[in-house]
Amino acid sequence: MLESIKEEIHKLKTDKLMLIVCLIIPICVNLIIGLELTKGVIDHVPMAIVDYDDSQLSRQIIRYFKENESFDVTYQIQDEAELQKLLDESKVRVGMVIPKNFSADVTSLKSPTVLMMYDGSHMSMVSVAKAKASEILISVRVGAAVTQIENRLDKSYDEAFTMAMPISFETRMQYNPAKNFNYFMTPGYGTIICQLGIAFMAVVSVTVNWDKEKKRNDLGYILGKVIFYGILGSLAIFINLLVQIYMFKIPYRGSFMAGVAMSMLFIFAVASLAVAVSAWLNNRVLAMALLGLLLIPNSIMAGYTWPVISMIPSYQWMSKFIPFTHYGDNIRDLFLKGKMVDGISDARFLILYLIVMILLAIVGVTLRKLGRPKEADDR
Repeated sequence: MLESIKEEIHKLKTDKLMLIVCLIIPICVNLIIGLELTKGVIDHVPMAIVDYDDSQLSRQIIRYFKENESFDVTYQIQDEAELQKLLDESKVRVGMVIPKNFSADVTSLKSPTVLMMYDGSHMSMVSVAKAKASEILISVRVGAAVTQIENRLDKSYDEAFTMAMPISFETRMQYNPAKNFNYFMTPGYGTIICQLGIAFMAVVSVTVNWDKEKKRNDLGYILGKVIFYGILGSLAIFINLLVQIYMFKIPYRGSFMAGVAMSMLFIFAVASLAVAVSAWLNNRVLAMALLGLLLIPNSIMAGYTWPVISMIPSYQWMSKFIPFTHYGDNIRDLFLKGKMVDGISDARFLILYLIVMILLAIVGVTLRKLGRPKEADDR
């Protein structure tokens, strides 16, 4: 085992590419992601407004949108055809059409309709814009109803508000009240980058040297590879956790040691997968292609960005066997909630996964030894 570790240490000293791929690139990419998401929220979504009414009420609604940081009202135009053209050309992502006689219809209780148009090709912008627009328009609707009740029924403001809003709703956004995308995305994405660097180096680590086969202990050889790349990957994740917490100020509410332990279990599991693939496949290009196929879809199939419960049943089943499924939500929960919901069971899975991959790697090396070329036996 020690000889196997020494072999990889020698590679690290002599092959600078390994250091770049395993440590420098993951750290740099995490810095880029963190800086990209520093603002944390989507704002100044470009918007166009068609105001057919041009009344005091319609101008007041427009002012509400202009004053809200979520929107950037860049166009006030004459008709819907022009608005559609702006949406088609991606010059705006949101459009609003205030109908003719809007104010008069409100006064006469005719319930006019304000049309909101969204560019569905940019769902992240649309989700934020739609929520903010709904808040503004609901406030306008309630305000108009209160005014009508005050004037028509001669009620006080409090009485009118109670009649207009007979049921009151209170919303509490817990753990991430600012709806900060940086808090939501970065903890897991940082690990995805780290795992790729470690995996693509480990997947070419296993070799079959015929001169040393009789002396080499396969278990120790495989363990040495897994331990080396597991420790190297753990170092990369540890640095990135520190960067996320202290540089980008992502709140970390849980036990730091629990986060480190879970991260180490995860990266050791990934390293063991890469070593197992390397043990079975002598062709390095094929090994890297297979590993990429196994690891690159992680963030999608593991449910980190799109929930597993919303996937088709076959994907839900497959996600159970992806290491990141048992890590991503846990590390995010440690950051934002302060605890892991399924930490113990997920840790057990990662340990079992690690053991199974090590056994598969040993089997792979054994089969490659049995298939040694004839000239190796004639020496």
